[in-house]
Amino acid sequence: MRARRAKDLIAAWMIGNGILLLIAPRQRAMLWVLGPEWLRNLALWYAKHPVVMRLRGAAGVGIGLWVALRQYEDPEPVEKGDRRWFA
Repeated sequence: MRARRAKDLIAAWMIGNGILLLIAPRQRAMLWVLGPEWLRNLALWYAKHPVVMRLRGAAGVGIGLWVALRQYEDPEPVEKGDRRWFA
């Protein structure tokens, strides 16, 4: 069950992050201009190439949806005695 929850959280993060990259690619890249010089240079390169950031965003949304949909294809049966808080 923990693995399913982890996959669900990862899918939600990927979809949300992908949508933000689609909406504001340059601003998202500039947000991460920090750390070592190679990382700053990479972020600045992405800021100069917003189409690449949008492609990353579209790929992230697609992969996130794929992971999420796989979670709901074959749900695990809940046992009769399994009384968890939010089950």
